[in-house]
Formats: sequence, structure tokens, C-alpha cells
Amino acid sequence: MTDSEKLNLIITEIQGMKTDMQDMKTDMQGMNSRIDILELHMKQMERNLKNEIHKECALVLDEVERVHRILDEHKSDKKTQAQQPAFQEFTA
Repeated sequence: MTDSEKLNLIITEIQGMKTDMQDMKTDMQGMNSRIDILELHMKQMERNLKNEIHKECALVLDEVERVHRILDEHKSDKKTQAQQPAFQEFTA
């Protein structure tokens, strides 16, 4: 193999490696784009979950307040207490 052939072989190999590197760079850019999209989806899901949790907590608190109002009304209603002595024992 002559020096010229060796040099041509080296150049061909380098060009092939350059092409491979460009392909890898393109693949990396594609993966980075997908990662960015996934991060956006995760942040959106996190916001949605936080909102749902806040809604659920508000519903639970509303129900607790409603039950407390009922209990307070029941405690203040002397007629109801006279009819249901078990309630007095429960709240005492």
C-alpha cells in the first residue's frame, strides 16, 4: 500500500467518523428535545396534582365545617337533647 493510499484510507476513516459524530449530535439534540418536553409534562402534571390535592383538602374542610355546624346546632337545641340523651353522653 502506497503512502497515498494510506492517506486516502485515513481521510476516508476520518470522514466516516465525522459523519458518525454528526449523527450522534443530531441524536443528542433529539433526545434533549424529548427530555425538555418530558420536563414540561412533569411540571404540568405536578401543578395539576397540587391543584387536585388543594381541591380535595378544601372539600374535606368544608365537610368538617358542615358537620361542626350541625353538631353546634344540635348541642344548642334543648328539645333535641331532651329526646336523645345518648348524644349528651357522647359529647361529654
